[in-house]
Amino acid sequence: MPGHIGKYETVRTLGWAGFKPARHVRLPIWITITSSVLFLAIACSGGVDGEVPEIESRALQLNKTIMCPVCPGESIDQSQNALAVQMRGIVADKLAEGWTEKQVQDFFVERYGPSVLLEPPRSGVDLMAWIIPPVGIVIAGATLFLVLKWMTKPDAEFDDAAEGSLSDDERSQYFERIEAVLDNEVPRRDEAPPG
Repeated sequence: MPGHIGKYETVRTLGWAGFKPARHVRLPIWITITSSVLFLAIACSGGVDGEVPEIESRALQLNKTIMCPVCPGESIDQSQNALAVQMRGIVADKLAEGWTEKQVQDFFVERYGPSVLLEPPRSGVDLMAWIIPPVGIVIAGATLFLVLKWMTKPDAEFDDAAEGSLSDDERSQYFERIEAVLDNEVPRRDEAPPG
């Protein structure tokens, strides 16, 4: 039927002569997609049987607390710098020798200074880094509360003005004056403008 656009005729009309979607092609595509998703799910499920050794997990946690001296703001756990890789090796060796986490941190503080620790010490002047942020948050919260309370409080001057409001006679005189001014200056909608 000429001009009829059927399910497969649309493709032919657009100029793709000879193209017909085959139903037997759909099954292999669905099998491929399903098997790919299943394979990815199995691959991402872990696949590691057993737990991480205790020394290795301690080293991972400790690596997150020591800053790479070359890379600002990065722990040796994140950094790929040669020095950070070397420092990770030292951490693993020292923990294998039986050192505690505190001893390993002190080892690096002796060589690079206290700035090598990602967490500032909780003593002396460095204690201020732990005290100031929470105190600042409390002060900011209290200030916000007081400002909001002050802003929502009824204004005494407004209440006095409301009590001295216009009487009915004064109000009608006020509206009459407004209407008189508007009648003189602004032409009405039903009137044509002068000129």
